[in-house]
Amino acid sequence: MSRIKVVQHKGKEIITMDFAGLRPGDEFRAGIEEARRLIAARPAKAVRTLFDATGATYNAEMVGVLKEFTKHNEPYVRASAVLGIEGVLSIALVAISRFSGRVFKTFKDRQAALDWLVEQ
Repeated sequence: MSRIKVVQHKGKEIITMDFAGLRPGDEFRAGIEEARRLIAARPAKAVRTLFDATGATYNAEMVGVLKEFTKHNEPYVRASAVLGIEGVLSIALVAISRFSGRVFKTFKDRQAALDWLVEQ
């Protein structure tokens, strides 16, 4: 089952990336590659994304992959919301944001994140 989905929320398309509980490895890399292709097929500054990192385990390789992923997606993304950022993941998110030149709004609640994204 794919962790990457396109959903409609209040009439707006949102690409959701469910990496909750994920560990480093092939499934993570495959999901990132699937999301990369899907996002790159959209018009410039049209994409709204929701990335769920709840309970995931990240290592230096994964953070590096995320840096490249977010940098690659910068021309396409209008707004990004992230769920499940706690502890050291918040430090990683700051590094990813600086590297990619993108801003990520963090949320604890999926519904609040979706509602915010449709307003962007």
